[in-house]
Amino acid sequence: MGSAPDILFVAGSQVDLQWVLPAYERAVARGMRCAFAGPGLVVPDGACYVDITVHLLRFVRARIMVTATSGLTANRMPRGSVRRVAVPHSLVSLHMVYPAGTFDGYTDVFCCGEHHRAEIEAMNRHAGVTDRRPLLVGYGKFERLATTRPDGPPRTDGRMHVLIGPSWGAGNILEIMGGPLFARLLAEGYRVTLRPHPSFFIYGDAQITPLVHACRDHPLFTLENSVEESRALWDADMMIADYSGFAMEFAFIRERPVLYVDVPPKVLNPGWRELGPTPLELSVRERIGLVVPAELEDVVSGLRHLAHDPAQWAEQIRRERVRDWVNFGRFGEVCAGELSRMLNDRRQ
Repeated sequence: MGSAPDILFVAGSQVDLQWVLPAYERAVARGMRCAFAGPGLVVPDGACYVDITVHLLRFVRARIMVTATSGLTANRMPRGSVRRVAVPHSLVSLHMVYPAGTFDGYTDVFCCGEHHRAEIEAMNRHAGVTDRRPLLVGYGKFERLATTRPDGPPRTDGRMHVLIGPSWGAGNILEIMGGPLFARLLAEGYRVTLRPHPSFFIYGDAQITPLVHACRDHPLFTLENSVEESRALWDADMMIADYSGFAMEFAFIRERPVLYVDVPPKVLNPGWRELGPTPLELSVRERIGLVVPAELEDVVSGLRHLAHDPAQWAEQIRRERVRDWVNFGRFGEVCAGELSRMLNDRRQ
């Protein structure tokens, strides 16, 4: 690779790459020397790339490391990196959904919104950390999703189109409601798209197979692979979710409400309450949609309520987005600006 790059973008998988690509594009446009590292990645044409397992990253040289891959411990980070930057790959909380210690070893966290900054500040106080900076930068997903937006108006046959996006892990809406939910919605005449979390496709999950087998021949049912496509994001009228970060993306991008099924929250850090902040995925639900019990009648009733006038939610959702997704649509430029300042600070 020659001399060490200014910025090394690290991804443990192809999925993780999408969150940093807008930053890479703008950093290159500003003249920064950038490279990618990770196993089996498909990187932009002409990009410098080191095909390497994350276990060997410590042997790669770079001034600044940037990654959206969680679980990268400090002893695996490139040696000699002056700044080590975490880019959250979801709008959900950093202190409840991720295990304790996930963001140890980083010098900077590029926060998606005010909630992330409050969470990192709380982690710093709790652990006595003074050299980890929470920076309000934004979230790069919109810039990537915007490139997948279909030309022309959404497909429509006069039916209400419902996107169902279950989160990964135990207690999601597929596990709790499963087949009966889909059967009921299809019987009610809704066009239904199932778009599970990418981990369902990467790691495999027995919850999808029987459901798809039962619904695959129904003309109103579609299974969308969230690793490869995002058409339903642009086509759907409403979304049913549990605690998926994609539900917030749908609401903030489309300015349409989400019907939240009240299932147990996803908790990977049992000690999150000691830190203080209420996780966004718990507090935001009633500000960008409705919360209903995990009962078929309640779900159907909730959809009918939202379908009456989904556009009335737009202004309220925009106000919420200002706090939770800063620099909306400008992540790449803002991120590149912060990286440029880090480089200049180092050179002075």
